[in-house]
Amino acid sequence: MFDFSKKNKVSVWVSQHPYADIPDEYFEETFSRNNTRATNRWSKNFRLKFFMPENMETNGSMDGLIDIRQAAGECSFSESYIPVLMSKARKKDMEQISWIVLVFDCEYSLRQSGIGKDEYLTFLGAFDYDDAAESLFEVEH
Repeated sequence: MFDFSKKNKVSVWVSQHPYADIPDEYFEETFSRNNTRATNRWSKNFRLKFFMPENMETNGSMDGLIDIRQAAGECSFSESYIPVLMSKARKKDMEQISWIVLVFDCEYSLRQSGIGKDEYLTFLGAFDYDDAAESLFEVEH
């Protein structure tokens, strides 16, 4: 298991698997360290020692596929990594997805873990993240 914590990075996993077909236990979290760190089947599959739930965002569609730009843009307050995310998504033919997982302040490493996908998610990449950048979409207050 690895600790991939790294400031100003966002790691992104995507799926084209129907969200409704993914078992709840894939996401069920076990907490440690004063309830600030969590693990679940997803994190264990990708050999993450833990993740910080407050640094995780997920988005997607209950039925069918949606555009990855929309899915990522709706759960991030910065567009800083969107162009490089889109480039990676095009290369991997993952522009249309059922759901996305973003973990901020995390630089997941395929080279370290050796795991690029499990039965539901594919690791797309770790990108520089600037939380002072503009939002991709208008944020409603």
